Amino acid sequence: MIWDSLSMVKVSKTQAEDSLTTNKCFRLQPLSEKTASPTPLSAMLLTCALTAIAPLIQPNTALAQQPQKSAPLRTTSIPCPTPVAPEEVEGKTTLCGVLTVPEDYSKPNGRQIEITYSIFKSLSLSPQPDPLLVLHGGPGGSDIANIAGYTPYYAQQRQLRDVILFDQRGSRYSGDGACSPALIALSSLTSDPKGEWAAKLNAYTKNFASTLKGDVAESADAFAAFKICADILTAHGFDLGQYNTSNNARDVTNLATALGYDKVNLYGISYGTYLAMRVMRDYPQRVRSVVLDSTIPPHVKKYDAVPLDLEVVLLNLIEDCQKDAACNAAYPNLKARAIALVKALDTKPIPLSGSEKPLTAGDFANLVESINGDLNGRKAAYLPLIIAELEKGVTTTYTGVVSGKIFPTPAKASIFIGRPEGLLEKASELKAQARKLLTEKAKIAESRRPSQQWVQQAITAIETLPEKDRPLVRANLYGVGFQRNAPRDRKTLIDSVADIFPANLKNALTPPLKTMPETEIRHVYEALGTLFRSAITVDSVTVAGVFRSFDCQDLAPPSTLSRSTEVFQSMQMPGLGRGRFLAAKQAYTVCQFWPVKPAPLRDREVVRSNIPTLVLQSRYDAQTNTTVGSQALAGLTNGTLLEFPNSGHGALIFSQCARDVGAAFVNNPSRPPKADCREALKPKFVLPTTTK
Repeated sequence: MIWDSLSMVKVSKTQAEDSLTTNKCFRLQPLSEKTASPTPLSAMLLTCALTAIAPLIQPNTALAQQPQKSAPLRTTSIPCPTPVAPEEVEGKTTLCGVLTVPEDYSKPNGRQIEITYSIFKSLSLSPQPDPLLVLHGGPGGSDIANIAGYTPYYAQQRQLRDVILFDQRGSRYSGDGACSPALIALSSLTSDPKGEWAAKLNAYTKNFASTLKGDVAESADAFAAFKICADILTAHGFDLGQYNTSNNARDVTNLATALGYDKVNLYGISYGTYLAMRVMRDYPQRVRSVVLDSTIPPHVKKYDAVPLDLEVVLLNLIEDCQKDAACNAAYPNLKARAIALVKALDTKPIPLSGSEKPLTAGDFANLVESINGDLNGRKAAYLPLIIAELEKGVTTTYTGVVSGKIFPTPAKASIFIGRPEGLLEKASELKAQARKLLTEKAKIAESRRPSQQWVQQAITAIETLPEKDRPLVRANLYGVGFQRNAPRDRKTLIDSVADIFPANLKNALTPPLKTMPETEIRHVYEALGTLFRSAITVDSVTVAGVFRSFDCQDLAPPSTLSRSTEVFQSMQMPGLGRGRFLAAKQAYTVCQFWPVKPAPLRDREVVRSNIPTLVLQSRYDAQTNTTVGSQALAGLTNGTLLEFPNSGHGALIFSQCARDVGAAFVNNPSRPPKADCREALKPKFVLPTTTK
């Protein structure tokens, strides 16, 4: 491997150095020496990076070389990639497996994808025949990454039917279209700011930045990395154009068919609602009911609306205060005051005690955005008071909310068990303690799997090497499973160990691989993929490569930079939209070079359906704001919209009320949903006289 300078590797240190120093792509071309047809700087950067990391990015023929004959849909049972909930029994109450589907449905014998799924079996002895099939967000998110964590959210649904979770194509456990491992390997090699790799990469990024304009140019290094990522995935064998919503919808119906279900109930969250509406359009005969939670309808121009997200959240919160008599009396004319405050913060930030940096409009925007993820629902109640204080230059409540110190921690009350209610409370407390202990036990059991122990052994082995050699060895370990003509099997692991490690470490690491069960060999690759996640991700779970593939085909093309600019310039509080507007511009830039084509116009039309549909929309959702979610009903003749107070993105996650309402709807879609429980969710706004 070209980066490895240790004596036991096939490529010697001298050969590696010669390769790097003689490669013309590492010799920058001065701007004064432009040729008649100069190579674009972005292409130069990509060529250099890809040449350097070539050993790590070759197509994986374990997927690419499939038998050239048509095969029926097939599922294979596997151990769950992540621990199941402590109250579950893997293989009985929770089942995991993979469904093999073509990457390109027009080439059924071509490259294949394994869609990993998990089934929470119904607790009923006579379950309904139609399961609840959950469609996660992202695109490129993962439900399989946290099987145990999602179990409680669907407890009511399991009373009558199975619940199916799966990772959509390209997501973490279904093909993993991540920007790993080559970019994180490159990051490892550039960790020394004075090293030659850092100097070269910085020089290329600087030149690449010269082709961009305005604030977008500040993200030149990220654009360069995304461009490298696209080439890495393509070289690895991905046809990125196949990672789109149409194929996702087909995967959904194929999964249902392969598992023996005729009809399903869909529960889509975030991007999952976009996917659910495509299934409703293309395969209506397979759908009994639909719940859309935090909706992005296909006909809505996502990036046109993005700048407005935080402004809509704050305006909704202000409206809720105005409808509350006490809050409205304490903070009259709150809307006008909030608008004036945000504009003032843009030109005159407020000093913060103990901080060199003053409070800006951007900081206030971050506070509003944080409400979106406040599962305890405590921050929103303080916003009117914060606005009133900041008008006077007072930052006490703002600082307390941001730090979390303002929120009291109630003393734990002792439970009196001399009455029936006390016995029930004590039982709940003991159940929670037992669940915590069982969860820890499951984590310990996971860490003791042969695959996990081997990965930890390899990491520990690296730490025994001289410090100067560790980055190169780590970089090569990141590439295991990504070499040309090397399927992800036992032999590849053994051969890779022989390439990467010196003899003494190789002799220690190889024997466990020879005796490890096949299921554990598979999990070694999964464990490595989890351990070495690329720094280029949308968040801690969402896979960046597949996110961009879906985004640039389905979500970004309907919008335009000119329209996003108009929306931003028309905002009442532009200080709340500046960050989101930049995100939109960055998305447009990425889509200019991401190797996919926009989806057909038909895929962005209003979805018309009479399938019973419940739309759940959170008032403080900063990702699919209420003006977007409310448009989901445009073509749904049998649809109902319910808004949930004091909740952010994903009503299901925020409240038991939303879970109860969703379960009741699926159980009886023809009955109008009752949602009186929403009243208790309304924020109890903090008034000036109650804060000390």
